[in-house]
Formats: sequence, structure tokens, C-alpha cells
Amino acid sequence: MKDEKLVLKSRKAQHVKLVIDENVGVENASNGFEYFEVVPRSIPNIDFDEISTEVEFLGRKFSAPILVAGMTGGYPEAEKINIGIARVCAKLNIPMGIGSQRAMIINSDTTRTFNVKNEVKDLFLIGNLGLVQFCMDFDRKEYEMAVDSVQADAMAIHVNAFQELCQPEGDLNFKNAWEELEKICKYSKVPVIVKEVGSGMGFEEVVKMEKIGCAAVDIGGSGGTSWAKLELMRHDGEDPPFALDDPVLTWGVPTAFASYEANVKATLPIISTGGMYNGVMAAKALMMGSTLVGVARPVIQAFMKDGEDGVEKYLRHYTETIKRVMFLIGVGSIDKMRTQRSRLIPRLRAREWLLHRKII
Repeated sequence: MKDEKLVLKSRKAQHVKLVIDENVGVENASNGFEYFEVVPRSIPNIDFDEISTEVEFLGRKFSAPILVAGMTGGYPEAEKINIGIARVCAKLNIPMGIGSQRAMIINSDTTRTFNVKNEVKDLFLIGNLGLVQFCMDFDRKEYEMAVDSVQADAMAIHVNAFQELCQPEGDLNFKNAWEELEKICKYSKVPVIVKEVGSGMGFEEVVKMEKIGCAAVDIGGSGGTSWAKLELMRHDGEDPPFALDDPVLTWGVPTAFASYEANVKATLPIISTGGMYNGVMAAKALMMGSTLVGVARPVIQAFMKDGEDGVEKYLRHYTETIKRVMFLIGVGSIDKMRTQRSRLIPRLRAREWLLHRKII
């Protein structure tokens, strides 16, 4: 157990350092939003100052359709990062996720690096555990410990098969994963959000997740931070499963394609995460029908560079960009924005994808 504690702590620190300092995207891989053109309105017929970016998600009203996605925890420096970002999220009234709490279950001494609600009481916090752990040795006891110890308002169960495949210490036994996920949905006292981490999801899986009781889905599409590439960068003196320039690293469903088809085929809230680096991309995701967009890497980079002020500046600008696009297409609310799919024109790869999948 001691060795596992040390490995987890080292891994979490490595993850953040690589995310901040290295190119963890994949060359020639995009999240697909450039393949969707917006049809604007030349006469918006609304007052910009009356536009509202408020949105309701899981029974709570937020000031903007933005989720700061779970990133870190489990090593000493993570406490400062998580608390600092949490203060900004509470101030701006947007939800926040934390990194995988497996480290906390293995080593209770790291709980404080996740438990930001001790410092930031009114934050909407999304906890985080990996589904593969429930295929191995986690059960209801560990799940409820993760929820209760951080006072989670919702729980993200992340699915990350490609990341695990590329990780030096990867867990590859996903047998009975669907059964475990359904059990979690049944006994959880908080809403369950299924979260991909960079490979995206097809609508077939999203529909199945809705049927078994998941409250929301974060489609975590490809085209942003590649956790598979990041894990390959951690191999030290070993033969990694793939080279860093292997074409297989483009694996997955681009965020835009996954968002579009999930919103057409399912009715539960969709969170569009994966390379959502600016508010124009976010606006397109909302037009597809997504409830929230998730951002992670730019937020932690802003914090490391300029602290809480940097995070607040980034998120305010992001929200204002969404609002500007809303003005240009003449909609005054996020609810109305989510009905504007017909004003998105898919072209090239997007059109080919959606036609083949019988979405359009």
C-alpha cells in the first residue's frame, strides 16, 4: 500500500506539470468545431445588455454554462490549486470538478487536497472516481466515502480506457463495467455524471447511460488535452505501447461530433468537454443543445501564471464571448441558444460523419 501511495502521489504531480509545461495535444487532431459554420442574424432584434447566460443544471441555477472540469488532487501542491480555482468558481457561480479521488481512498492524508468545500462553502462541487476501479476492488463503501468526504453535490464517474491502455500503471480490466455503473446510479445519493476524458462517446453509449439512470454525460471528446499522450510521456526507460507520433493518438470522437449526435439522440444534459479553448466553440456546442461546456487546461494554466485573478479574467472573457455570439444570432437566453441547431451548418468531415451516422 505504501508503494501505491507513492506512485499515485508522483503520478498526480507529473500530470499537472505535463499539462502546464508540455504540448499535450495531438498534431492534426481537432475537436471538430471548425467544421460547423454559424448562420448569423443581420438584425439581432435584442438588447445586448438584456442577454442572460444563466443556465439550470442538476437542480441549481448557474450564472454561466461553464464547468471547470476536474483536473487534480492527491499531492500537496494540489490543495492550493483546487482551493484557488474553487474560490473563483464560487464567486462566478459556476460548478467545479476535482481530479480522481482514488488517491484519497488509497491515502486518506491527501483528502485535504480535494476537500475544497471546507474553505469554499457555497461551491457546487463534482467529485470524481474511475469506473475501472469498481471493476476491480472499489464498491459502495469507497464511493460513499468519496462523496461524503468532499461534500460532493454530484459525482463524476470517469471512463478512460485509452488513457489506461497508455499508462505505465494502467488498469485494463473493464469487465462488467456497465453493471457496475448501473449499480452506482441506483445507490448514489447524488446525481451521477459519466465523464469521458478525451476519446469521446458515440450516441449509442450515451442513450444507454440515460436508460440506466445517469443524470448527465460529459462526452469528453478528442481534440483537446490527450491523456493518452500524456501517459505515454510518463514512460521512463520502458517501451511504451505507442510512439508519441503514432497516428493512433488521434483515436476517438471529436468533441463537436460527439456533442451533436448525443444531443440529437438523448435527452439528458450533455457537457461538451475536450479542447473547448474559446467561447465561440462553446457557443456552437450550446447551439447543438449542450447544457454546459467544460474547460480545464486553460484554467489551471491561468492559475499557475496569474493566480485567482488570472482564472477569473479568463472565465469572464470566455463567458462574454459566448454572450457576444448569442447577440449575433439574436438569442437572449441559454435555453433559447440550445434550440438553434438548425443555424449550424456541418461541412466536410462533420457532414460526412453525421450523414453516415444517420444524424442528419
